[in-house]
Parts: sequence; C-alpha cells; structure tokens
Amino acid sequence: MTDQNTTTAQTPTADADKEHLPEPYEKTTRHTITLDGREWRYDATLGTITIDTAKVKPAASIFFAAFNAVDDQGATDPTRPVTFIFNGGPGSSSTFLLLGSIAPKRIDVTDTDPVPAAPYTLADNPETLLPVSDLVFIDAAGAGFSTILDKAKPELWSVDGDVKGFSAFIRAYLSKYRRWNSPKYVLGESYGTTRGAALAYRLQQDGVSLNGLTLISNILDYAHVFDTSDQCYVGYFPTYASVAHYHGKAGRGLALEEHLAQARAFADGPLRLALSAGARLDDGTKRRVAERYAELTGLDADYVFASDLRVLDTRFRKRLLLDRSRIVGRYDGRAAGYDLDPVSDDETFVVDDAYLDPAYSSLVNAYLRDELGWDRVPERRGFADFDWESTEPGKGWMWWHRLPAHTKCIEGETIPFPSVTADLAAAIVHQPTLKVLIGNGWYDLCTPFFQTECDIDHLGLPEPLRGNVAFTYYPAGHMLYSAKESLRKFSSDLKRFYAADAADLPSIDERPALPAPRIDW
Repeated sequence: MTDQNTTTAQTPTADADKEHLPEPYEKTTRHTITLDGREWRYDATLGTITIDTAKVKPAASIFFAAFNAVDDQGATDPTRPVTFIFNGGPGSSSTFLLLGSIAPKRIDVTDTDPVPAAPYTLADNPETLLPVSDLVFIDAAGAGFSTILDKAKPELWSVDGDVKGFSAFIRAYLSKYRRWNSPKYVLGESYGTTRGAALAYRLQQDGVSLNGLTLISNILDYAHVFDTSDQCYVGYFPTYASVAHYHGKAGRGLALEEHLAQARAFADGPLRLALSAGARLDDGTKRRVAERYAELTGLDADYVFASDLRVLDTRFRKRLLLDRSRIVGRYDGRAAGYDLDPVSDDETFVVDDAYLDPAYSSLVNAYLRDELGWDRVPERRGFADFDWESTEPGKGWMWWHRLPAHTKCIEGETIPFPSVTADLAAAIVHQPTLKVLIGNGWYDLCTPFFQTECDIDHLGLPEPLRGNVAFTYYPAGHMLYSAKESLRKFSSDLKRFYAADAADLPSIDERPALPAPRIDW
C-alpha cells in the first residue's frame, strides 16, 4: 500500500531530441508492505542519471526504478546490499523483471495461458527481495524511459559499449546515493547474463567489486547460436526432452528428473558423437540415433533422420504438437497456441510473447505513471529502436567483443560475437570471493540450460574456485519467475545465496552430476 506521497523532483524539462538530453529528474514516493507479519517501509524512487561515453559527453539519460527500505525516520541503511537488475535484449527495458520478479509489487497474470485484455492487476509481492537488499531496476540506453543521443549510439549500442555504459551508471548511482561501501550485487536475465558476466569484470577494472552475481536464463557464448554448430544441437536437446515430457509426448511414467537424466546422457554421448562424425556417420547408426532422439523428444524418427539429426529449435516448436494443430512457446515451452500456417517450417508468431507482452507493457505504464508518479512526456519503449539487420554502427547492434587480456585466442582478442565465459572466469579469478548463481528454467527454448552447463564447464577455472558457481533450476521457462511456484523458489534461493559465502555455494548447487567421460584408445 502507499501511505505517503513525497515528491522530490527538478523542474520538468522537454524530452531529449537528437542533440540534447533531458535534465536529470527524480521522483520519490513512500510505501509500506507487510511480509511475514512485519511491516516494511520503503521509498520508490524513479529517476534518471546522465552517463558519458569516451567520445560523447553527455551521451545518454538512463532511467531507473529503485526500491529502498527505510526506517521509521525515513532513512536508508547504507550497510544493506544494493542489487542492480536488468533484462537483456540487447536493448531491452527492465519491464519484465520489474513487474514479474522480486520488486515489492508484481503483476498477477497466468504464465502460460492466453491473458485477457485490460484491466490487469498489480499486487503486493510476498516474494520480494526487499527484506534482503535494496533494488535498482535499469532500462538500457534507448529503451524504457532511457534516452540516448544519436551520436552516442555507435558506442552504447554495442556489446562492449553497453557494458561500459552500465558500469558508468552503477558508479554514478553509488556516488549519488552514497552506496560505495554497500555490498553490491548484479542480477541479469537473458542477454542481461551476457552483459552481467562481462560487467562483473568491467566493474573490477573500474574500481568496483561485486559481492555476488545472479545470471538467469543464460546465454554466455553466442558462437553456437551464430553458426548453429554441433554444440548448438547438443545444448538444446535436453530442453526439447523436458518440453516433450511436459506435453505428454515423451517419458511417460517417468519423473522429469529421470527423463532429463536420460536426455543429458544421450546428448552428451551418442548425439554428440554422431554429430561430430558428419558425413562419416553410416545410415544404420544414424537411424538408431534418430530413433532414440525421437523417443526422448516426441518427434517423428523419420523427421529427425531427414533433418540429419539437427533439428532447429524453431522447427521443434512447430513439430512437437503438430498433431494437435498447436505450436509451443519459445520463451516457455509449456505455452501452446494456434498457428496460421501449419505446414511452414516455423511458427508465424511467438505464442508466449504474444500472450504476455501486452499485459506487461500496459501495466508497467500504469504502475510507473499512475502509482509512482512518473510524468515525463516520452512514451515508454519495450526495446531500443535499432535495426536488427543493420551492420552500421549507430543503426544496428554491434556484436564485436574484446576478450580479457591473455585469453586463449588464435586471431587476436577481438571477436565478432559476444563470448563472455572468459570475462566471467577472469572476474572470479581476480576476486576469489565472488559468488555466482546460475538460474535455469526447464522449459526455456530460448536459452537452454544444458548449453549453460556446458559453458560453465569450460570456464577454465582452477579447481578450488569451481565451487564459486551454483546452479538452480525451476519448473518454468525463460522468465523463470513468471510462475508463482517458481518465483517462490527463486526468492528463497536468492535469500540463501545472499546469506552465503562463496565457500557455501556447493550446498546451494542443484546441478546433477553427469558420469565422467570414458575416454579410451
């Protein structure tokens, strides 16, 4: 509930144009929430902070929504942790995490079924992380209520420029609100994990060490996605199996964990070997692999064979429920909807995104504008408006990434795609007390959990530091917090994570062990 409405804001100014940014602006309201019988007071502060780039000063006005616990006198506690939270994209606003996860308020909609049109409901969130940490949700440059100058886009709309921009924002926030000596955490989702892993290392170079890093629905290495290598098909396979199990297409009579144990073993063994053989694989062996593939995923064995054992995720989503005239969701394979072109190779729309986006987009405007008092002119953008197809700096997203110094690389340390496992490894080695939580949805067909496990296995960490990374899993999709059951577990896991030291993380880790590889010759 809201029990006080206190505004602290500068005089409103015009919105940014192509040459000028709006003046920094801030608005704070006082609220209460009752959790486990205790009343918590908190300030909700909406504001903007201006950041520079190396070439453009100022470059962007970054919007944030901060929730800070306060005492009876209205004072914050600088010894409390502060967590910086962002979605991915790249170029995404923080709408989904702000409304769906660990903020003091949460949207109340179904997570896999069609969502009716407005009105929508926003309610106090019993799973908020506010008792443990103050929370700062950040919109990327050009997204949400953040604005960016055209001349700054070539820098900020890039992998490394985006990371530097978030580092600049965090350091400016720490200075403005006197939080330099607070425990500091970062939580990123989807491409936000790409950013988050690189940001942990970038912040160290900029004088900030994180206490903890939470990465949910991970994509840490784009190499497999950009070239659809054999590893891409291996990484996706156990998620195909989990989605098939959910829809009753595979693993009948088995618990999900049993079914996934078989799928993991198949993906990491026979499937990996068969794919690596390429044209050397004989048809008899290929047929046996296709039949086992089909048994575990619910697809037709002839289709798998004809696909050369390489079924794209877009085609899996289209084929799994073809006999029911349904397609499954990309972000949450539990969702299913109708398709306008049943015979095409891929779906005509992303079903779960279509179900959820209007509700989140509508309610975030109502919450920020009507309840929290944001009164600026520009409309909120779900995504920055860069051109996904463009390779021109400032118009499209620049995917090049510079690896940390001394990373093993044949052709230099700048690569044409983001692979941030080296950044994450460097951050942990440079700060051995850094703890990392990796959250995964069983039904996420956007960022499959088995690929994340493989990426973490290849960090190259010294053995004493491998326990700094813990995995947790949820019966949900990409937005693993969208289901109340999953959010309840996620919130509990986060509280354990914040209370733990790096040495305690093995007690949190839920990753099942695969058999050690048998290598003979």
